[in-house]
Amino acid sequence: SSGINAEYGDSIRFTVVQHPLSRLVFHYRKTITSHGEMMAQKKMWVKPTILLARQLSSSLREEYEDELERWLSGTFTPSSNSTNPYLKAPTFPEFVSWMLTAQREGDWRGTNGNWVPASRWTDICQNDLDLVVKLENEQVEIPYLLERLRLSEHLEYFLGKHKEIPGSEVERYMGQLSEEQQARINDIYEMDYELFGYDPVNFL
Repeated sequence: SSGINAEYGDSIRFTVVQHPLSRLVFHYRKTITSHGEMMAQKKMWVKPTILLARQLSSSLREEYEDELERWLSGTFTPSSNSTNPYLKAPTFPEFVSWMLTAQREGDWRGTNGNWVPASRWTDICQNDLDLVVKLENEQVEIPYLLERLRLSEHLEYFLGKHKEIPGSEVERYMGQLSEEQQARINDIYEMDYELFGYDPVNFL
């Protein structure tokens, strides 16, 4: 054990976090603004979200779901006058509704890393972290982290990788949700707000 302590005695245990609502909105926007991303997220949440939100009779669903599958696979282009309600990207409230349903029902997709609370995947209550870096403060905190890691010469590579969404945009998307959805979202991220000092109504 003395050899291990000698080798890792100067190690630093850290994690990197972002405001959970900004992270949620960023993932949603990244997905729906690119058909390639929609295809990549098809099984994870795009198709389940559409089917949950736009429920049809069994006969119509069978007909329209085939077109949906081919559309999300990139082998079908809908006509401009298509009446298939499935052939539109999920709205943000539809996405959140599916996510909340998946979490409530214990569906593993509901705990995807793009929206699972950071307090959960960092297991911060069990890990003795030396440092928590907030991406919102990267201009200050990333240099400090790299200095601690003795990697300051690589600063240029690490800075600017975080694509931040303006707080006004996050607020706009959150404003599309019902009061019940907003309350449930805040319940899910309550521990992140408390542990990492985030504010549910301040996204900057």
